Amino acid sequence: MKQGISVAVLFIVLQYGLLMFIFPQSIIQSQPSGHWMTVVLGWLLQGVLLRLLIGGFKESKEDLLLCFLQTKTISRFIWLWLITISNVLVITIIIRGHSQLLKMLFLPNTPIWVLMSLLLFSSLCISYAGRNSLLRLSILVGIFGLPLIIISLASTYGNLSLNMISPLVPTFSFLSEAKILPLLFIFSHTIGVIGFFGPLSQVSKRWLWGAWSVSLFFYLIIVYIPLGMFGHEGAAPLRYPLIIVLDSIRVNWFFFDRLSLFYVMAVLLSTLMNVTGLLWLTRAMASRSSRLTKWMTNPITVSVLVLILSLLIVNMGDLEKLSEWGAPARFGLVLAIAIAGAYYRRQARLRR
Repeated sequence: MKQGISVAVLFIVLQYGLLMFIFPQSIIQSQPSGHWMTVVLGWLLQGVLLRLLIGGFKESKEDLLLCFLQTKTISRFIWLWLITISNVLVITIIIRGHSQLLKMLFLPNTPIWVLMSLLLFSSLCISYAGRNSLLRLSILVGIFGLPLIIISLASTYGNLSLNMISPLVPTFSFLSEAKILPLLFIFSHTIGVIGFFGPLSQVSKRWLWGAWSVSLFFYLIIVYIPLGMFGHEGAAPLRYPLIIVLDSIRVNWFFFDRLSLFYVMAVLLSTLMNVTGLLWLTRAMASRSSRLTKWMTNPITVSVLVLILSLLIVNMGDLEKLSEWGAPARFGLVLAIAIAGAYYRRQARLRR
């Protein structure tokens, strides 16, 4: 049960750090009405991936990471480098985007490379911890981060209008919009990390499925807060519409007077957990490889490469383009891992 709570909290913590970045503007800009349908469809797709990844694992030493480490050398080598390249891409997008947001809102005079280096260094130090240590850390991050998220979102209630979110009739125009592609990254990234934090008992799985159910609330509320504030026509041209809403609301009941500071503090905690989880996963998957491979997938090496790639991204437009073409690749890889995991479990049952 304790592990189930930890994995469930980690699932939520990893989610909310990504939602503010691209999620609201991708949903709002990809269709004129009925935004809830896109959210629900993506959420259901995430549930399918989750079922494929953890469905048949029992409370034993069997888990996705162990399955990977026990595969043949050639297969393991191919999977390792595909996942490592994908993880580098994901970390680059997360670090560059969140550093730019931090610079834009609170530290305009700080060089962007300093902010990226600080985020990477903090995550790098934690990534050498074990899997159980990361799960315990997720509880601590959740205790501090989740209340900040809830306070921030709840404080916008008096400024929203239900009339602004209509019409609610869905359209299928998002199917032809490139803006929708980054959502594949958001819906698949967390599943790709959570799948390796086994083994999971039936009780633990219930906690994880509960966290997945709760995540739908976050998906919907983060989209409809900007719509309730500005309407579709006002929110569609905006970059970071949720942050603009939070930054426009002043509070006088706490020592911070800007709601965006609440939210960004919680997001930074989530960012550290996201990057730490990916660095840990890359290192753990190379634990039975050659010395050269271990060196190349070491968190220090990966962090240096990520920093170089992040510096090559000139502006947020380039970052959004990277997200648009990188998201389908990431989703395809996570789907392939999920299918491979389901196939392995089926073969294991047949052998028994």
